[in-house]
Amino acid sequence: MISKDKHQKHAKLAKAQFGDFGRLELGFLGTSCNLIQEMARDIIQKLSPDFGLAYVDADHQEGDQLLAGAGDPDSLMRYPEFMEMRDKIVFKRLDMRLEDTSVFEQREWLNRQDLVLINANHFKATHQVLVIDPKKPLDRKIPKLTQVSLILMKEGVSEIPEVVREHLPKWKEIPVFGIQEIDRLAGFVKEFIINHRPKVNGLVLVGGKSTRMGRDKYNLTYHGKSQKDYMMDLLAPYCNAVYLSCNPDQAGEFQNSYPLIQDTVLHLGPFGGLLSAFMKDPDKAWLTVACDLPFLSEKTIQYLIAHRNPSKLATAFLDPRGEFPEPLITLWEPRAYPVMYRFLSQGYSCPRKVLINSSIELLDAPDTSEFQNINYPEDHEAAMTVLKGKNS
Repeated sequence: MISKDKHQKHAKLAKAQFGDFGRLELGFLGTSCNLIQEMARDIIQKLSPDFGLAYVDADHQEGDQLLAGAGDPDSLMRYPEFMEMRDKIVFKRLDMRLEDTSVFEQREWLNRQDLVLINANHFKATHQVLVIDPKKPLDRKIPKLTQVSLILMKEGVSEIPEVVREHLPKWKEIPVFGIQEIDRLAGFVKEFIINHRPKVNGLVLVGGKSTRMGRDKYNLTYHGKSQKDYMMDLLAPYCNAVYLSCNPDQAGEFQNSYPLIQDTVLHLGPFGGLLSAFMKDPDKAWLTVACDLPFLSEKTIQYLIAHRNPSKLATAFLDPRGEFPEPLITLWEPRAYPVMYRFLSQGYSCPRKVLINSSIELLDAPDTSEFQNINYPEDHEAAMTVLKGKNS
């Protein structure tokens, strides 16, 4: 018997909005490769180190188009599948000659970058900067113009060609600069990065078993409402959306009353809750908080958001002892998603371990006493006494 139901071969997963190289790409095309390289160099010089920038281009040397030095008979790059890593004191360099690579590997290589600048004469880019250069015909470039964000005019050019106007129905809305306006171009790229920063979702972690408390900690009342409601209300003004992160056994209790992200990566505690959130929406940053923080206030949330660094893997506070990042309240950027799986593949499922061993923005909290989490009945009673005194 043959089923007529539509067969779903693969799991339905939300896919991040990647280009071939990165989450945010800006490709330059329409003029000489030398000029594109110069513009990329000028942009990187003006915007680094405030932003992570990469540049992608092809080898313009004549010959076999392999990595620099490959034509040298003494170069190790002549060996297939060879890689060499060198500590250059102020930076590390990894040279690779890989016969078979894919866009999936390229995205991992450039995961740290805020923006990938691309010579779009050679490679695709999700967004483009079109240079109007009378010396370069546009016929072959037109199909590459899918999301033109800026038009640059070479010296002596005063009009946008008819072929471009026909291909771009909203061409009048695209900003136009002179190619010599380097400061203006750098300012545009800076604004382009800022305008494409990921929005923030909130995630309240309630998936623990509360064995030490003896009852569900998320239902304890400290502020005239359940702790889960208090935490969701606390995050709401600063987030695009706020979700409860729960385990499968809790889903039935919450599903008709709260926006949920049910753990799909099981038995990993908060680590699995965060991975499950990224699986639902990999293009958002996730502000995660534990539900058992009754002293956490709007002041601390505001401070975290105000000092967010989207160029880092995460923004976190130092713990009350001033020793390690505090994972109970952290803003994780989308680039953390593949990094967390990298840690998991090596046997680590601790969010703090990820923070300690990654490039993060580490903050001193306005008040570290707000990080006191409540695990035992006697802790609950003491917290109620303190909060009652503060509110009286």
